[in-house]
Amino acid sequence: MQKSVIFLFIVGALIPIGIALSYYSSQVIISNVVTNQSSIIPGDSLELNAELSPSVTKIGLYFVQAMNFEENSIHAKIFDPFGNQIVSKTLESEKFEEQFDITTSGTYRLVVENSGVEETMIIGVLSHMPSGNIISLSYAGLYILIVGMTGIVGLGIFVIKNRRKNNIS
Repeated sequence: MQKSVIFLFIVGALIPIGIALSYYSSQVIISNVVTNQSSIIPGDSLELNAELSPSVTKIGLYFVQAMNFEENSIHAKIFDPFGNQIVSKTLESEKFEEQFDITTSGTYRLVVENSGVEETMIIGVLSHMPSGNIISLSYAGLYILIVGMTGIVGLGIFVIKNRRKNNIS
């Protein structure tokens, strides 16, 4: 029984470690995310501004989701700090995500236009692409959490089987 207590302590410690790593990596990922949600009437637009720098990552990410989606009615544009349009896309589905290059530091702007005939709820997100290290840390936290949970389940099965053997003997 002594071995099972030590094993319980070890796998029990893995769970809070996994939770802490997952929480930390999530906070780092969302710390630079700019989001906005608004109901946009036809002919109007939604704007998001985010401070982006190539020193953080050289890749930016934007995401647009349109409720009441109509084909060819939602257009997304990205402007660099100098006001130059660097991306222009027409949404082909309700959700759209794409990466773009961050060339200079400054305020990047996402403009989502509704050229349809109905009012549409738009969700826009503009951010740096999370670095590989942070994503790896997030996965590591998840895997450590899964190992800890699996260890506790395995320990429970082991203890139950041992008790049955001891009761039979």
